[in-house]
Amino acid sequence: MTPLLIAQIGLTLFVFVMLLNSAAIMVYVERKVAARLQQRLGPTLAGPRGMLQPLADIVKLMFKEELRPAASDWLLFSLAPIISATCAFAAFAVVPFGGSTTLFGLVPDGLPLQVADVNVAVLVIFAIASMGVYGIVLAGWSSNSKYSLLGALRSSAQMISYELSYGMALASVLVIANSLSLTDVVNRQAGAWLGVIPRWYVFLQPIGFLIFMTAGIAETNRAPFDFPEAEQELVAGYHTEYSSMRFAMFFMAEYINMVTVSAVAADLYLGGWHGPLLPESLGWVWFLIKIAAILFFYVWMRWTLPRYRYDQLMAFGWKVLLPLSVVNLIATSAAVLYFGL
Repeated sequence: MTPLLIAQIGLTLFVFVMLLNSAAIMVYVERKVAARLQQRLGPTLAGPRGMLQPLADIVKLMFKEELRPAASDWLLFSLAPIISATCAFAAFAVVPFGGSTTLFGLVPDGLPLQVADVNVAVLVIFAIASMGVYGIVLAGWSSNSKYSLLGALRSSAQMISYELSYGMALASVLVIANSLSLTDVVNRQAGAWLGVIPRWYVFLQPIGFLIFMTAGIAETNRAPFDFPEAEQELVAGYHTEYSSMRFAMFFMAEYINMVTVSAVAADLYLGGWHGPLLPESLGWVWFLIKIAAILFFYVWMRWTLPRYRYDQLMAFGWKVLLPLSVVNLIATSAAVLYFGL
């Protein structure tokens, strides 16, 4: 095997392991941030400052008994969490998180910090993210539980309602960048206006960024849009009947989807790995900082805003977010034609 192929395999395994770890890290971060917002301490006993609490949770889930309702469809019941987890991992494969590197001269031709460099990466992410809801729908239907089924129906309706606004926000950026490649979109944000202001698309698309983040929170079923789970109404929603590692796969998929949405938002609107003070070879540090900031916003929203009513969710998606995203796309297209951006 060539050094480039070996490096690509190693990069793929590295990204896979880091996504696994990101779910555990986010569990710890969410508990700590939630505790601080509520003037508590959060996990403190498992390891220093409770840092081994996610590991304790993993061990607990591994040794829990696998339960399955007698009237459930055993094949789809087992397949549903696998579909959700697979889609979560696959969506990140086309996300670039740094410029090319030679790995200290081991790869002279340069190794892009990206599992798969696809020239239509935005479409790939959009397609895979849309397929992730199939795991939730199958979980709700195969469980043969009214709570699970209601959660699955809510998730599918929510995805359809907010996917349109999500796509319109993406399209507005693509119109400016004139490319479907995330790498091209990031590279077009290099440099600064007037030598001071970063050429990030968030300054050209502030409304699009807000639409994208709102729809992204809804797509990942996070509060205040966590209707597929809604503990007060549906026990645990689509994963009510799941336990042990099957439940853990749904749990892990949710956090990996959050990381993916944050990474795509960083690439589309915040300049990806471009930033001041650091050389190009350390651009991944800026990328991680931007993802961390967006993920903090995710957690902050969960523990600050109350959940909407379901009719408010639908009304907001169709009557507010979708018209706003359409107007934003038309205005962006007109500006690109008129000013030649």
